[in-house]
Amino acid sequence: MAEGMAAHEAGDRVRALSAFEAALQMAPGHVQATSACATLLFELARPRAALACLKTVEAQLLADADGAANLGITHAACGEREAARDCFVRAIEHDAGHTRALQHLAALHAQDQQWDAALACARRWLAVAADQDSAWLAVADVLMEAHRLEEAQIHLAQALQRFPGHPALGLRQAVVLARCGQLDTSDALLAALAGTAVMGQQPAGDARSIFYRHALEALQHCDWRDQDRWRAVVQQDLAAQPVAAAKGWGVNMRAALPCGPVLPLSEREMQLAAQAMWQALRAGPAKPGRPFSAADVLNRQGPVRIGIAARSLRDEAATAELAALLALHDTTGFDFYVYSPTPQPQAALAQALAPHRVIEIAHFSDDEAVARIRLDRLDIWLDLTFGTPAWRPALAARRVAPVQLQHPGWPAPSADAPLDYTLTDPFSHPQPDAGGADHAALLRLPHTCWPAMPVSTGDAAAAITREQAGLPAQALVLCGFAPALHIDSHSFSVWMQVLGQLPEAVLWLPPFHASTQANLRREADAAGIAASRLCFAVATTRQHRLACLALADLFLDTLRISARQDLGDALALGVPALSCAGRSSPSRVGGSMLHAAGLADCVFDDEAAYVATALRLGRDRPALQQLRTRLRASFGTAPLFDLPARVHELEAAWTFMAERARAGRAPESRDLPAVHF
Repeated sequence: MAEGMAAHEAGDRVRALSAFEAALQMAPGHVQATSACATLLFELARPRAALACLKTVEAQLLADADGAANLGITHAACGEREAARDCFVRAIEHDAGHTRALQHLAALHAQDQQWDAALACARRWLAVAADQDSAWLAVADVLMEAHRLEEAQIHLAQALQRFPGHPALGLRQAVVLARCGQLDTSDALLAALAGTAVMGQQPAGDARSIFYRHALEALQHCDWRDQDRWRAVVQQDLAAQPVAAAKGWGVNMRAALPCGPVLPLSEREMQLAAQAMWQALRAGPAKPGRPFSAADVLNRQGPVRIGIAARSLRDEAATAELAALLALHDTTGFDFYVYSPTPQPQAALAQALAPHRVIEIAHFSDDEAVARIRLDRLDIWLDLTFGTPAWRPALAARRVAPVQLQHPGWPAPSADAPLDYTLTDPFSHPQPDAGGADHAALLRLPHTCWPAMPVSTGDAAAAITREQAGLPAQALVLCGFAPALHIDSHSFSVWMQVLGQLPEAVLWLPPFHASTQANLRREADAAGIAASRLCFAVATTRQHRLACLALADLFLDTLRISARQDLGDALALGVPALSCAGRSSPSRVGGSMLHAAGLADCVFDDEAAYVATALRLGRDRPALQQLRTRLRASFGTAPLFDLPARVHELEAAWTFMAERARAGRAPESRDLPAVHF
């Protein structure tokens, strides 16, 4: 043992492990030797081996606080959370103030979003170790993660009285103040911390960038508690032009735009936000390389080259949707270049896009990505990443193709946007002349700009029952499948109104992150609806998810940003849906899809009719079944499900845009004719 300890102190872990193993061979079951071996194995990144070693003396370890804590830490490193929790509880039973057990148990509770339990453990740790800055930091971190910002401010003020000038505590105080909208005070604290080592350990940026980043992250997890404050700050910044532009605040609108409809911002405010972002991107530092020239495509012949920024090539559903679209295109007339925003895209998913090229740009800077994309000499650039962490508007701002277009899910049009066309349809954009000098030209497809993708549940559908999907067998299942950012507080409150009047109904939601589920359950409780009436799907394969989705009775579209892909999947599976068309194009896409599915009577102009119909169908199961039967009967005739025809219309759009650019002609609004087979 002495030889091993000496080797360990000298930094020779391998020789130390050999010595401890030799000692253990001489005295099998020796707790000290076993623990020493496990410690070295843990340090050598072999937690499983360390755990196997400790289990040989498990009974002895659990009889002592330190031993139980060590065993719990090893269980946690191996992902065995329940076993780790039991060990930490055992350690605290032996020693109520055991700091390591309290620290790690608090972390486990925090990972499970059990904030009260996590805070109780962290505060017990602080009570017995008030002289340790780590205990104060732990309490602050739990309060911040739990969104208890006012308590965090008080706690950090007390901590800084005990540890004046402590940089890590000061940084947390600055972040909390920024998240609370106290931007000037936060900026002053951040300036005082400039140059300290702690600034390299946390997300950089001024108070506004911290504020906007947190606001977007919170809304992506359906945390609406501070949305009034967030909206107020965004509106103040928009009203502060041109001062805001001079200070570079426009870059923060990259975070504000995806959540603008959720807050909500008005159409005019969305336009101002888009204008501020594009102006800020254009006013950035000088970029290397030659400027883009549309002359590169003048008089070009041959296939139209289309570049697509994909949402993700690690998302099975998103990749399947894109592959289904591209597979139906005429490969002699169109070349597609798919740019992956995710590092190391899954080979199996990327292969589904063959024969089209897949290029990873995740590891490129904006400058490098622009240079790489320009090498492909595109005719058209289509970005599908808006509203996702992969969105990089700087690429369009630098211009990578003579034609750059937006989908209706993009932010409001702006004269400053480097976008030439909006790809839409007559329902999403009812006014055909909305494009013009101040906006992108409108290219309206005849039926819908968001056709339903083909769905396949394979053998999964026959094997899945409601009970296996986690649904009550006899309940009315209302489906609210949509990306978390599309589920705004108003849509959720309307859904809660429906649940409140349909006591036999449950609301079925996607397999959201644990924090998102906790936030939605809290909102349901606040609305007087038992959290148990929210059912969350289990994340498995796309086929399994589709097979489960087919079990729903009625799909309820979100009100401010339509569900889109999830709505299309539901309709393709024969699940009827209701949508409420707003005034903005993001809220009207669902109505466009339902019109194209032959369910125009399921699209409403006001929320009262939307709610009334949901209640009527919920109380009249035969009428709901008739609606389902009618939807299924339309599969062979409704435009939404005729993907080959919709692809031919897209090809007409690509050709129209590319030919005008190749002829040196300006973008022009156009209603494209329908294709029939």
